[in-house]
Amino acid sequence: MKNISLFLFAIALASCNCSAPVNDSAKDTAAVIQTDKDFNDYAAKHGQGAAFILFADSSMVQMNQNELPTVGIAALRAVFAKQHDTISKLSWTPERGEASGNIGYTYGWWKFRTKTKAGSDTIYQGVYVTVWKRQKDGSWKYVLDGGNDTPAPKNN
Repeated sequence: MKNISLFLFAIALASCNCSAPVNDSAKDTAAVIQTDKDFNDYAAKHGQGAAFILFADSSMVQMNQNELPTVGIAALRAVFAKQHDTISKLSWTPERGEASGNIGYTYGWWKFRTKTKAGSDTIYQGVYVTVWKRQKDGSWKYVLDGGNDTPAPKNN
């Protein structure tokens, strides 16, 4: 009886897929950082609103300065539908990122170039952090994004 139980256990073990999934965090990290760069490039070519909507997960949360967060893609679309600013330009550069499995983050510096009502060029800058989630198709979309104003980086 003992040998039969051991034999059945060995067959059950061999027939199941008990191996852990391969986790290639270096590849995932590179993909998340590249997605953040692609996000910035898309914003430069197609506008901030189009980029933030395209790269957003349906359950996204946008942390807003001096406002409540924007939650969900429908709310995000409504925010950008009200904005018609074609003069201002937001750009960013990831400084660092990391990913493992289905979640990752990027962190970096942003700049917002605009004009005052008097016509003077103005630049605001700060830091941001974006949390990314791998989608079913393997792409990455952000689920949480936010940042704050800071002085200029020391290396600028």
